[in-house]
Amino acid sequence: MKKAAKKPNKTSKAPPKGWPSEEIFKAAERKMKGRLATKLLSSDSGPVERAKHELCEHFIRYCQHEEINQRELSKRLQVTESRVSEILHYHHEQFTIDRLLELLHRVKPEVTVKFLVKAA
Repeated sequence: MKKAAKKPNKTSKAPPKGWPSEEIFKAAERKMKGRLATKLLSSDSGPVERAKHELCEHFIRYCQHEEINQRELSKRLQVTESRVSEILHYHHEQFTIDRLLELLHRVKPEVTVKFLVKAA
């Protein structure tokens, strides 16, 4: 009895309709190489992670409003550019909420933070 030859899985080289081409993906990868990517907030994130994420948003809005870059923000915050990059890309694991609040107060002393607590 002969074994039936397995047919190789056919995969398309072309991306699905509406997706960027492979060349565009490769160009984006080259451009991003060595750079910090923006971290997304997980849907199952806890209250501390959500609070940190929202605090980081304030820094982004501040930069946009003041029309300043990362280097200028690092000078105003008196921290390294790499720390500012972590904040602006939501890599806030090594920051505590009080540290982010302290930094935010340096550039926005008038800011008021409110926490909404949802009933269970």
